[in-house]
Amino acid sequence: MKIFIVIICLALIVPVPVYGFGWTYYDFGETVFDHNNNTSPIDYPNFGYMPSPGTTGEGGEKFDLEGLFYAADETYLYLGLTSSFGESAWSDACGEFLSGDIFFGFDGDKYSYGIDIETKDLYSVETWSYVPDRPGSWGSNLSIRDQVGAFQIEQGEMLGSTQWMLTFEEGLEQNPLSPNVGVGGDTYIWEFKIDRSLVGFTAGTYNDVTFHNTLECGNDLIEETFPTEPIPEPATLLLLGTGLVGLRFLRRRKE
Repeated sequence: MKIFIVIICLALIVPVPVYGFGWTYYDFGETVFDHNNNTSPIDYPNFGYMPSPGTTGEGGEKFDLEGLFYAADETYLYLGLTSSFGESAWSDACGEFLSGDIFFGFDGDKYSYGIDIETKDLYSVETWSYVPDRPGSWGSNLSIRDQVGAFQIEQGEMLGSTQWMLTFEEGLEQNPLSPNVGVGGDTYIWEFKIDRSLVGFTAGTYNDVTFHNTLECGNDLIEETFPTEPIPEPATLLLLGTGLVGLRFLRRRKE
């Protein structure tokens, strides 16, 4: 019985992440594409609401932004971005297209802050640029360009660095999104860990956060809005419940 009491006490005093988030991608959920991006928010000419259409007919899986994931604890914000390319994607017709910077903001804003995808530094954003006007890009189509939105940080104040990792998961997504594309199955996962203090985010400061990302060609856009304080995961609730039971047990023993 004494051993049982000691275990309960340790469960109460050992610090654990508020939301049970570990520094691995799959802790965002059992389903890899929880926040999927299989329908583009942009109506592309001749393609409709289809992600990665491609102005040259390539498009498809290799230019696809697939999912955004978010978690938070008392100290950090955690971001996961899933795509079919790492730092860039290659077009047979038009060459290399770079990944865009990752923008985010709070309570209706989405461009106040940005992560430079090259240096991985965090910025307070002052100005940003659209996707460029170059062969294979939607930059020459002003309507599409404006809908795609921010691509790259132009000017801003560097707030600090992020902790990050980029992993490759071969064969995670098997289906090309365009029938004329024979390339599919490659999935890359960006993960970022951001100190909340760098963006002035204390408990109760904001209600929600929106993340935004696109590729240099503008072939796909992903935006997701999340509550800033996610609901605790079941494992965390179970730990809390176990602690409460332990307190009740100890109280009865004293009585």
